Amino acid sequence: MTVYHGVGILFALGMIGFFCIYLESKKFEVNEYVFLTHKLLTKKYTFVVLSDLHNVEFGKGNERLLKAIHKVHPDAILFAGDMVEAKKGASFQPTIHFIGELAKKYPIYYGMGNHEHKLRDCPKKYGTMYSAFTKAIGKFGVHIMENEEIKIGNTGIKVYGLDLEHMYYRRLIEKKVPEGYLEKKLGKADQKSYNILLAHHPDPFPIYAKWSPDLVLSGHIHGGIVRIPGFRGVLSPQLKLFPKYDRGLFKEGNATMILSKGIGTHTLPVRIFNRAEMIVITLKKKRG
Repeated sequence: MTVYHGVGILFALGMIGFFCIYLESKKFEVNEYVFLTHKLLTKKYTFVVLSDLHNVEFGKGNERLLKAIHKVHPDAILFAGDMVEAKKGASFQPTIHFIGELAKKYPIYYGMGNHEHKLRDCPKKYGTMYSAFTKAIGKFGVHIMENEEIKIGNTGIKVYGLDLEHMYYRRLIEKKVPEGYLEKKLGKADQKSYNILLAHHPDPFPIYAKWSPDLVLSGHIHGGIVRIPGFRGVLSPQLKLFPKYDRGLFKEGNATMILSKGIGTHTLPVRIFNRAEMIVITLKKKRG
């Protein structure tokens, strides 16, 4: 084999690898969880959870993602943050359209991520992008959860949205969320209700658990971007290697966290062994 043949083979393999990585970022999987609870006042309640869309589209008008959601027939949609990307001058119209289509059929509860937080708290850089976005989706009746709670009808479910400050997301400089932080932001959890906490950043899960939620829904980590099959995700957005919380189900005391791998990407559209996901969670009334 000549040097030229070797270079050609390496180039071909590189192009195949690049194409596979690109395709991985254009597909998503649907993962389902079922939980039993005495607190539910109806037989069952199903919701779809999305995080980290980052203004990405799956087909024209996000038709493939909409089709997958409609197939589930959920009772509500929960966003666990970063549905848009904090990028100066970006158009959020694809995400606004997508949310508008969802709102025609389902109530939507929108938890804050670090990108929404940056858009809102850095007006010198992003101008009125946040207010324009929230005004647009507010017209659809979307519940924007900035350190707020909302009771979902007579289901026995309460949704809380935690808006975590940017200092807790900084790269390389880890700042711990202090004890009592959630009580200060959200008050005490209603122990008679089934409490769902939308908390974009998963790392403070032990602190979240002390607040006594039943279920925490997080994102942010993108599954670790690259996953080692049978092991863990490789890198977090804070540039932490092999993050403890990377994706899936975690338990801490009586609290459960479902950590989404995210549905989109941003900056570099890279996912390796790490398919994007849409999560379906069904609560069922526990008998006896």
